[in-house]
Amino acid sequence: MKIAILTSGILPVPAVQGGAVENLMDFFLAYNEKHRQHDITVYSVYHPDVERHEALKSKVNHYEYVDVHHPWHKVKAKIFSWFHHDGCYYYTLEYFFEQAYRRLRRQHFDVIVLENRPGYAVKLSQRLSTPVVSHIHTNLLHEATRQNLSILKSTRLFLTVSNYIKQEIAGMGQPADIEVVYNGLDGDRFNPSAVVPADRSRLGFQPEDFVAVFCGRLIPEKGIEELLQAFLQLSDRQHMKLMVIGSSDFANGAQSNAFIEHLHAMVGQLGDRVVFTGFVPYDDIPRYLAAADVAVIPSRINEAFGMTCIEACAMGLPVIATNDGGIPETLVGQRHILIDKQGDLVQQIADGLLQIASHSDLYRGNSLSPQFTKDTYAASFFKAIARHLNAGGQPSSTV
Repeated sequence: MKIAILTSGILPVPAVQGGAVENLMDFFLAYNEKHRQHDITVYSVYHPDVERHEALKSKVNHYEYVDVHHPWHKVKAKIFSWFHHDGCYYYTLEYFFEQAYRRLRRQHFDVIVLENRPGYAVKLSQRLSTPVVSHIHTNLLHEATRQNLSILKSTRLFLTVSNYIKQEIAGMGQPADIEVVYNGLDGDRFNPSAVVPADRSRLGFQPEDFVAVFCGRLIPEKGIEELLQAFLQLSDRQHMKLMVIGSSDFANGAQSNAFIEHLHAMVGQLGDRVVFTGFVPYDDIPRYLAAADVAVIPSRINEAFGMTCIEACAMGLPVIATNDGGIPETLVGQRHILIDKQGDLVQQIADGLLQIASHSDLYRGNSLSPQFTKDTYAASFFKAIARHLNAGGQPSSTV
């Protein structure tokens, strides 16, 4: 097939600046480079680092860039916002779409894939007859979504990262083709036998310590405050320690705000039992996970998926996590404890930590599930698109 892919319009592809969605795109693009099944053109925002990336040498994956950060583009985007108010997103994203569309319309494609921007389907359906596939990574499409019914009518197929998101879309009561394609993880990177753990002593931990790890943004929705309260409740367990990986922003370990200051005030009562690493580059996350004994994901919101759960399991860690959203789907067959975020979250976290610390032998043995490998993800992604387009009588071709 000849496939066009519109990115989110925020971070570049290849994922030279990181980004969960962008990393996942790199997986299926690398899979296509290896198997040469499709002719793909990616429409992405520009970043200078992409110029040196090996992916741009591909003969089957092509990249078209919009330099949204150039001063002239910023001026044009602002002018664009004065005259266009019919989009689903902030004007900078709508401007990116229009610039990408100017390039996209010059070619014929069998299908257009939208990466976490389902709203773009409305304008595309008004201008082109090309079928649209929307790849949904977060809970973006629901009753409160602007133009939600138009989005449903304009989209041939929705690919969702979990059954939870599938049910959210189906729950709107409008017919739609929806298929789950679980995210994938690089099993070579998240492999305990191939990783040298971070030095526990340099982090401030002793060999006999039982170390829990929290990895994520330091915002109230992620449950970090309740996790710290659980450690306060376990004041008699001095060898039970906590490693907190992350910051209040995606890549800014120095940023502070009232909530961060509140967390640090709590940590003042815990002394050396809690270590804040600040932001850690994604490539180094496996080393830090390898230095821990259990991962805690106490999210207070319904996560679309549970990537941090998969990463922890791949590194052999048992997991304590809340039981809503897509998280439970990622822990099937793994050693874990699910807690109810509607109940006493602090007490449940404390009880879970004591349970795993006291019965560590019963909670060993987690690994990366075959359904969550990057190749399984990429193959499922392309198969789902081909299956639905062929069923609809659309052309299918290979490179």
